[in-house]
Amino acid sequence: MRRTLEERVQRLEDIDEIAKIQARYIDYNDGGWKGPTHQHPEAVADLFVEDGIWEGPSGTARAEGRRAIIALFKEFAAVPFIIHCVTNPLIEVDGDSAHGEWHAIVPTTMPGGQALWTIGKYINDYVRTEQGWKCKAMYFEAATITTYEIGWGKMQFADQPLIES
Repeated sequence: MRRTLEERVQRLEDIDEIAKIQARYIDYNDGGWKGPTHQHPEAVADLFVEDGIWEGPSGTARAEGRRAIIALFKEFAAVPFIIHCVTNPLIEVDGDSAHGEWHAIVPTTMPGGQALWTIGKYINDYVRTEQGWKCKAMYFEAATITTYEIGWGKMQFADQPLIES
């Protein structure tokens, strides 16, 4: 099917707006080098539809609805350092819905001081609303969560060694 110039421009504008949602999400959460982390839970929640879902790796944390997202991200403020390095955006728009995926490397220092590597993929669904594009669901699928000292080469998940020492 051949699309009109107007349809092609609209698709590019939609992709750009969706990419900005992910960029804002990261910007609202990262910190520790120049101020605390997770200082904008209300802004994070506003990126989602009213009944939106946020879910961490393997269901480690889950929030359904903006109020629950705000509460969860207030808890995340205890994390002293986090930075999301997000790459490889794949965004597919289908009318008023869209799907996006990003690879992510997330170095984190936990409240007790343990440094972690989390590597995986954001898998997100979006919908067009009267206010513009919003996230309907954001899931993080972990490829590895391991300590800084051991690294992903020897341990895929904190309790599953890959290589015997």
